[in-house]
Amino acid sequence: MLPASLFCQTEFAGHGTASETICAALRKAILADAIRAGQPLPQSELAAGFGVSIIPVREALKHLEAEGLVAFLPNRGAIVMGLDASDILEYSQIRALLEEQAAREAVTRMTRVDLAHIEDAYEAFVEGTRNPDTTRPSGALNRAFHNAIYVAARKPRLLGMIDDLHNRLDRYIRGHLVLEGRKTITDQEHLAILEACRARDADLAARLTRQHILEAADISAEVFRRNAGANQQETDQRDQGQSDLEPHRLDRTG
Repeated sequence: MLPASLFCQTEFAGHGTASETICAALRKAILADAIRAGQPLPQSELAAGFGVSIIPVREALKHLEAEGLVAFLPNRGAIVMGLDASDILEYSQIRALLEEQAAREAVTRMTRVDLAHIEDAYEAFVEGTRNPDTTRPSGALNRAFHNAIYVAARKPRLLGMIDDLHNRLDRYIRGHLVLEGRKTITDQEHLAILEACRARDADLAARLTRQHILEAADISAEVFRRNAGANQQETDQRDQGQSDLEPHRLDRTG
């Protein structure tokens, strides 16, 4: 069953279509882990919850399928798409190549206004991630810093491809940001990238960006493996506990 918050927090404004509103609500819930990987997304339940017909729901799910957040399975319908550790690493390697190129081209085209925006985004990340009660999650602040650089490349298609990869990976790559000591390291890596932008050193900015992404991906994949292993162990223990109870149930009823 889908969480009630998905429906009660969604408002249909005068602008945009119903399918766009539903798509945005589902995307937000998936990226925030409010709806987990493997969760079924029954079209009838979604339509009833949002108070619309099946048509805009189907359109929204198809759009999310194109983003890699939803999959349609035979005889099961739509479910939330999940990644494994190898997927995380492969997508991150592609992301590193694209963002390395974006950083290099951004620095060669960067204006003083662009640099000011990057500096503001850096400060926002440092301050925002220092306060655990911030209304902007660390992943969004991290993304805003990097995007502030890439915008200067003036390559909208390249930025679109990077955004698509972020949508697929965001639930997984932010895992490293909550580890003890990672904030300090991330701040230092961001500052080094910022200093390369200030120095107009395109090659250095590109190399630092690539290293930063791949290192974070390795750590996030390891966090994912550990969490998956812990979840599986918990499931096995629960199943074993239920299995141990079966003979006693049979004794009482036999």
